[in-house]
Amino acid sequence: MAEPDEKAVLLLRNLKDAGCDTAMTEQFLAYEREGRSKDQRRLLFRQRNSLLQTVHKNQERIDCLDFLLHSVEQKIKSSRGEN
Repeated sequence: MAEPDEKAVLLLRNLKDAGCDTAMTEQFLAYEREGRSKDQRRLLFRQRNSLLQTVHKNQERIDCLDFLLHSVEQKIKSSRGEN
């Protein structure tokens, strides 16, 4: 099992890897000291939702690019006389 210091380092690394900024990390740790697990969960869900919104926004951009690529490919085929 990980030592307390090692656990703290792993927790900090995980929060950073999850995209949590300094303020959110400090708030999460404050909630940890206060035993406020439900508030920790709320913070993590907020971060998750933020990341998911970014994923959805980027998916919409990818869809637009796919449409444009398809249109350009159709023009190329048309100029070659392909179907």
